[in-house]
Amino acid sequence: MQCDIDLLFSCFARNNFGTVMTMTAPEIRRITDAGGLRGIEDLQRDVWGMPDREIVPVHQLLAAVAAGGNVLGAFDHTGALLGFCYGLVGMRAGKFFFYSHMAGVRPGFQNHHIGFLLKRAQRQAALDQGLDWMMWTFDPLQGLNAAFNLRKLGATAHRYYVDYYGEMPDEINRGMPSDRLEVDWWLRDPRVDAALTETAAPRTWPTVPAALRGIGRGEILMPEAPALDLAGPVIRIDIPRAIGELKANHPDIALAWRLATRQAFVYYFHRGYRAIDFVDQRSAATGSYILERQAGEGASV
Repeated sequence: MQCDIDLLFSCFARNNFGTVMTMTAPEIRRITDAGGLRGIEDLQRDVWGMPDREIVPVHQLLAAVAAGGNVLGAFDHTGALLGFCYGLVGMRAGKFFFYSHMAGVRPGFQNHHIGFLLKRAQRQAALDQGLDWMMWTFDPLQGLNAAFNLRKLGATAHRYYVDYYGEMPDEINRGMPSDRLEVDWWLRDPRVDAALTETAAPRTWPTVPAALRGIGRGEILMPEAPALDLAGPVIRIDIPRAIGELKANHPDIALAWRLATRQAFVYYFHRGYRAIDFVDQRSAATGSYILERQAGEGASV
């Protein structure tokens, strides 16, 4: 089942987090009735190419809403559903949080700021419930989503899950181990406020040593062996920008990137590093996770 937000926000990285494309702003509102939630079932098929058995059904969505979760929809001026996000309240280490379970924007509308508006509304809904922590997962090889989550929203990540969902049959995820990063979005953090109001100054990271980088072999970008001897305050992990092309045409190399990034993330997360930013340069073949050592941190949630 596709249960993270692996597709929703790629539009923002493509537009370099720029201005919104010309379009009337969609209305974001809660969906609580079975008829409206039926549209969420249909949208899941359109966004992820899911087989029916993988779709989150109406009865589950209704149950989540009744138990304190929410389903938010983005609607155009005709009432057509353009996107959604869905999540529920959970608890970890004795603390309540909001888990953002699914989100998606209809193909053809993924460059109209819809994902950002949905995420902002989801944050406000969680704050209204008295929550200050949100989590979700995403594929660490999807750099567009990494840029959105870490740079655009101000989330961070320090947990890595190996083959989190097992084999996934949908069109986006099939054929690769379903490794995931889990992000923490601290909803009252001033950094998050600055990100959502677009007042945060973009950070730059010159001369950051690489724990993982690519090496060109002809027209193919291969991962080097991870460097597992770094101990500086900031390091980087590179990923290929063209992972979709690699998956389609060179699945063995895509798998090599999965295994190399897995090794690097797991190693450095266990040593107190946290992913705090993602740098995506259009002129480069790779994008870079920026990991910072967290001083004085021990066990974490």
